Amino acid sequence: MRRNKIINLAILAAFLCVTSVPVIAQAQDSRINGEISEQSKVKINDNWLTEVVAKQLNKNVRYLTEQDLLSIKKIDLRYQKIDNTIPDEIKLLKNLEYLDLNYCRLSGKIPEELGDLPMLSHLDLGDNKLEELPENIKQKIVKNNYSYCDVEGNKFKLDEGWYYLKGKLTYLDRNGERFASGEHRISGKTYEFSEDGSIRQGWESDKDGNKLYYDMENGLIKDNWKQIAGKWYYFNENGYMEKGLQTIKGTKYYLDDNGIMLTDWQQIDNKWYCFSESGGMEYGWITSNGKTYYLDANTGIMASGDTVIGGQKYRFNSDGSLMTNVWIDNYTYVQPNGQTVNTYSNYSHSNTDYQLFKYMTNVNNQLSVDSAAVALHDGNTSNNCVYFASEALRRVGVNIPQATCNTYQFENLLKSLGFVYSYDFSQIKPGDIVFTNNYSHVYIFMCWDKDGYAYIVDNQRTSFGNQVLHTRLVLQDTATTDRATHFFYYPY
Repeated sequence: MRRNKIINLAILAAFLCVTSVPVIAQAQDSRINGEISEQSKVKINDNWLTEVVAKQLNKNVRYLTEQDLLSIKKIDLRYQKIDNTIPDEIKLLKNLEYLDLNYCRLSGKIPEELGDLPMLSHLDLGDNKLEELPENIKQKIVKNNYSYCDVEGNKFKLDEGWYYLKGKLTYLDRNGERFASGEHRISGKTYEFSEDGSIRQGWESDKDGNKLYYDMENGLIKDNWKQIAGKWYYFNENGYMEKGLQTIKGTKYYLDDNGIMLTDWQQIDNKWYCFSESGGMEYGWITSNGKTYYLDANTGIMASGDTVIGGQKYRFNSDGSLMTNVWIDNYTYVQPNGQTVNTYSNYSHSNTDYQLFKYMTNVNNQLSVDSAAVALHDGNTSNNCVYFASEALRRVGVNIPQATCNTYQFENLLKSLGFVYSYDFSQIKPGDIVFTNNYSHVYIFMCWDKDGYAYIVDNQRTSFGNQVLHTRLVLQDTATTDRATHFFYYPY
């Protein structure tokens, strides 16, 4: 009995092994076949193209896969005697960038799929026996989608029109032929063509090294400006590109060694000039990057050092910027308007006024007086003009009570201290105290600027670029300031 059980178990085990083996093998075969099927969606035949691919990859054509063909980026068979058609496998070269099949004795039709290759930028099928050009390739040639394309010299003829062939714009006549060199009229416009039949376009140089530029629409650029790649160039009456400092239609321009028109500051023969955004040379007073400069009215050369302009003496820093509000020595002063003056005699109405003026030329003193005025007004930053002016006077020895807080009170104190008032603003001098219409404001006069403006110091720096010393229109009302009516000065 026991022996029979053992025999039965052995038979059962053998049966299970026999019936289970084909199941596992079938699964394995299915997986392998699936891979082969995935790799062999398109049959890869043995032809001149696949042989080239196989040679590049050091493989046998029989073992090529679609993935292999995706790795090919360049094929150059120029002048190879292929004597065949372009095979269908060309469509599998989806990463091909460069294809040169010039003069390879190719025949038949050009596959439309060749025009669908997304990465192809260089296509040369010239000088073969090909019979038909697909429309998609033709349109890419017309639209200049290829960096280089040659399809000429085949059995087919391109329609009349514009084409980008061999990297240049070309016009083919109704016979599919290029124009001879020279001028030709197309659709009512005249175009210049070179010896190879392409339109003359872009930079050229003549035998003497002169640079010329041909525009598609206008031909050779002469006696005119031309913007090229965002840069401006000028070409003279002969079409030559100009360089250096040039006077063009009455305006001076500076063109560098490459002919590019320059703007902003330029150093030429150790002299500095400034050119506007449109390229023209600047003259006279200009402001650049927050600084003031003077450019000679005739030459445009930037002023430096001590310079007399309009009968007034000015001093400029080493970088050409105008000096302002600077003491050169005890009596030589560069005013805020840039004029250099000697303050030794009769600069102010009196020594008291002069000391007030001189004290307030110092920026630290300006800020200190302003801070004291705010403190006297319990931290209030507005309506401090009387506090400001009276604090400045106290610092040069004028006895003004700290409690003085309004313009009427302040004026009466000045009168009581012997200050003299005047309505003649042609007589105003640095250090004088100015009152405005309706006694709305008071400030200290520092010097005249221009066009009715003067440099003054007061408590209103927050309204004037945070500058205690600033300009103000004196004798006219503005939207924010009242005109001056009279001023006080100390006569002794």
